[in-house]
Order: sequence, then C-alpha cells, then structure tokens
Amino acid sequence: MKKLLAAAAAVAITAVSSAYADGIKIGLSVDQLFESRVAVNNGIKAEAEDRGFEILEVVADGDAQQQNAQIQSLITQEVDAILVCAVDQNTIERALLAAKKAGIPVVAYDRDLPDSRVVQAFVGPDSTFDGRLAGEYTAEALKDVEGEITIVELIGALNDQNGIDRSKGFREGIAKLDNVKLIEVPTDWDSARALSGTQNAFQANSDVKAVFAATDTHIPAVETVLSDSGKLVPVGEEGHVVVTGVNGSNDGYQAVVKGVADGFVVMGTEATGRKAVSLVADILDGKEVDRTNVIPGDFYTGADAEANKAMIWGAK
Repeated sequence: MKKLLAAAAAVAITAVSSAYADGIKIGLSVDQLFESRVAVNNGIKAEAEDRGFEILEVVADGDAQQQNAQIQSLITQEVDAILVCAVDQNTIERALLAAKKAGIPVVAYDRDLPDSRVVQAFVGPDSTFDGRLAGEYTAEALKDVEGEITIVELIGALNDQNGIDRSKGFREGIAKLDNVKLIEVPTDWDSARALSGTQNAFQANSDVKAVFAATDTHIPAVETVLSDSGKLVPVGEEGHVVVTGVNGSNDGYQAVVKGVADGFVVMGTEATGRKAVSLVADILDGKEVDRTNVIPGDFYTGADAEANKAMIWGAK
C-alpha cells in the first residue's frame, strides 16, 4: 500500500516550470485546493517565478497519509526546500523529520505547526487578530443589548491552528460583553455541517443576536437559516442578526455588499504566498529568519467593501 501511495504521489507532482532545471527547486506540499488556498499558492508561484525558482507542487486532497507519501517523493527528487500546508498538524511530523534528515529546510505556510521540531519558519494569517476583529465588531454592535446575548459560533477544524486561533480571537473580542451565551457549532470547515449546525442552534435558541463564521464561505448557510426562520433582516434595521466572518471569499464579499452580513476579515493571500518564498530564499542563503511571520487581515463592512474590491482576493 505504501508503495502504491508513493507511486501515486510521484505521478501527482506537477512542475510549474521546467525552465529552471539547474536552479532552485521548491517542493510545494498542499493540503487541498479551495479558493483561498489557491490564492496563496498563486502568490507563491508568482514570487518563485520572479526569483527564477522552480516549483514542484503536490496536492494531498485532504488525505494526511497521502501527503506524507508525497513529501517523501519530493525528498527523493532532491528539492532544495519544502513549503508545506499540512492536512493534519498531528500526523505530518514523521514526513518532515525525513526532510530534516535529508538536509531539506521546511517552511510551513497558511497553517502553523507550532509543535514541530523541524519547521524553521511559518508564514500565514494572524488568525487570533483576525478573529478578534470580528469579535470586537460584534461586541460594539451589541453593546446596548440588555439581558442574555446569544451568539452562535461556527467553529473551524480543531486540528487546524487557524480554526483554533480564530475562535480564540473572537472570544477575546466579545469578552467585554456581559451575559453572553455562546453556542458552539463545530463544522470542520464543512458547509453542510455549518448549515445543519446553524439550523439546530436557531431551533434551540429563539433569540440569537449574532453569528460568527470561522470561514465566510459558511455565511450562505447562515443566510439560508435566517431566511427560513424569518429573521433575514438587512444590516441597520431593527431585528438584524449580526453576522461576521473571516476569509475574504466572494461569498463573504457578496453577503456584506447585500447587507446580509455586517463585515468580514479579508486575509492577505498574495502577501502570504510571496513571503513564504522569501523565507525559503533567506534560509537557503544562510540568513536568520523569524520563526513566526503573521499577516493580519483587514475588516471591511458594507460601508467600504465595494470601494476596496481590488483589495479583496475573493472578489477579483
């Protein structure tokens, strides 16, 4: 079975360019492809092209064991460095230790591996900061509400540091509110689970005041539940349920522009990708780099989202 996985991994490798066969080769190990990940990867490829580096990309399609086999394949191909976004931070270390043994530096991107003994640097969103921005907006919007304040939190994957940190930041942001009843809805980043969980939360709680989506791609599910329950009231009108999210997708953008959602945090995807390659270049040059490199997002509301469309990766 392991041999079959390794063979599949080798076949899955795609060379972005073959023009730099004698130059630097970077292995790009991707957890899975979705809009924001593709946006970051595009930044990686753009910076690599500017520097004359070759990228060898492998995509694990959400399979942690396949990702381990793919990393071994990159090691066999003698890449100069590996950029990795792990499927599961708890199972990736074995593959990364093999890279270390081969003398190949590893940089994590988009998803930190804080307990790794191998990763030399990480670059990604400042997920605690991003969650806090949404929490602070929610707290300000609900500051005059009397009595118990029921908030539904659509939690991302708990084996993903971004999901953990966005939740932490959001809770820090709403800490100034008194008498909060927080309804946790685990989603594992799955839209179907977000929909069913939100439906259950609204059925069990008649007076939800706000919803926080760890990814704004779940806001359409929230909109569906609000509409079905007769609570879809535009921003600024009496009875509106405060909705915020983090990511920067077109789903989030459209919801904010339409007045369904109050605001969303937009991640700096291109900057993250370019910084990842810059870190690799510095490490290969023998330079000291910071272990943790975070890029905070920007919070946009209906008042400024459309005017800043060019800055919102998902709206381009």
